[in-house]
Amino acid sequence: MRTKIIFMLVICFFPLILTNCEKSELKVTTSSQEALALYNEGVSLAEKFHDNEAIQKFKAAVELDTSFAMAFYHLSRAYEAAGNLAEAKNSLTKAKECSGMTTLLEWMYINAWDRVLENDYAGAISKYKEILEKFPDDQHTLFVIGKTYRLAKNYPESVNVLKKLIGKYPDYAPGYNQLGYTYYEMGDYEQATAMFAKYAGLEPDEPNPYDSLGDMYRAQGEYQKAIEQYKKALEIKPNFHASFRNLGWSYFSAGKYDSAIATYNKFLDNVTEREWNRDVHSDLVEVYLALGQYNKALEHIETVIKLSMTNFRKSWAIAKKGYIYYLKNNFPAALNQLNQSLTIFPDAIWSREWRGLVFLEQHNYDRALNEAEKMKALIDRYGLQGYQCSYNNLLGRTAMEQGLYDEAIMYFKDSMLLDEASCRYPLATAYFKKGDYQKAIDLCNEFFKYNENHSLAHLLLAQIYEKQGKNELAKDEYKKFLNVWKDADEGLPELRLAENALK
Repeated sequence: MRTKIIFMLVICFFPLILTNCEKSELKVTTSSQEALALYNEGVSLAEKFHDNEAIQKFKAAVELDTSFAMAFYHLSRAYEAAGNLAEAKNSLTKAKECSGMTTLLEWMYINAWDRVLENDYAGAISKYKEILEKFPDDQHTLFVIGKTYRLAKNYPESVNVLKKLIGKYPDYAPGYNQLGYTYYEMGDYEQATAMFAKYAGLEPDEPNPYDSLGDMYRAQGEYQKAIEQYKKALEIKPNFHASFRNLGWSYFSAGKYDSAIATYNKFLDNVTEREWNRDVHSDLVEVYLALGQYNKALEHIETVIKLSMTNFRKSWAIAKKGYIYYLKNNFPAALNQLNQSLTIFPDAIWSREWRGLVFLEQHNYDRALNEAEKMKALIDRYGLQGYQCSYNNLLGRTAMEQGLYDEAIMYFKDSMLLDEASCRYPLATAYFKKGDYQKAIDLCNEFFKYNENHSLAHLLLAQIYEKQGKNELAKDEYKKFLNVWKDADEGLPELRLAENALK
């Protein structure tokens, strides 16, 4: 009888034991209450994007407890956010070395973050799903898997997870910020604005809500409003790196190229972190491409390659170098770089797109379409809906080169629904080649609402006016183009076209 009673007691209490075990695994493992206090301060600072301050708290915590795995883990995340990937990886290695001092949940966090640092988003998501099977309401996991889905451009899943997060934890400010960025990248600006407004309400004295609102305005082409928001963020915290960089990008998007270059150069003079430097040099590549200064762009992309630590990053940078060679009409050099990119990272979807463009210039339409098919396979395999626009554009460019203008216009219109700003120019070009000049003119004029110095739009408009016999208007547009490209590399076909038209 006693044996039966003991057995029944075990059966009754066994679920409670498991529940307590699960709850205990949610606690942070450390031998020092002082280290725990520093850790908590660091987490709070990191959630407010005060990365350098958070780093100091986590470093102090691990000095007090050298086996504090979660402090090393969050130190790694803070270093990555601050643009120091080398230290992020070093801190993660130390977190792994503390494996014997962690709970199951802590160890799962560390393993998943390891995948993120390698840009293996699919692998990271798989590990986060394992956590949610055991801990379905874990706040940190819901946040990081939602962010990882966004980074992988799987927006529907990001929305689903982040909605669950803010539904479960309505006062968790970072959740609204992250969901706002998912909506923003989807082009749903109304929902994004609502999320950022909620975020600002929860964090009214922090710089990052202003930075997020700046991103929102920038996405809608309201660059002056964006600039004002970034400046507000910098008033609160002058060394807030994200707003500094975003300010430069807003100047660039508005066609204020000199201000963009000055902002980026000032940033480089004051910021030493590798990843931030890499990203700013990457932005400068885009500025110099817009100015027709391809050799300058090559100098900066070489720096980006040197500063890229992962295969994912290095593959993109090498592919971008190939794209610059494509713009310089050096197709063998372009393909050489793009093939190197694919060797380093076989799923490099950007390399597929740019290889397709090279094949189009060589009138090899079958190979261009084959690259598009490979892009589609990657989009479907990994849920990379953010690349659908690039896929549509490659199909549209292929159709346009074959004289199938209505088909090209269909693809470009589909792209416009996904990314209006970057798809307007190819659509205008398709209308021009079809002979529908008014629609092409209207699209060019749309550029000038946001950026009066959009060089290629001025060049296209000049050619349209020339076709219409409006020679004086054409000359004015050629002059505007040449004013923007006044320091462009010599011998570029676009320069020759404009210069010959003005003789």
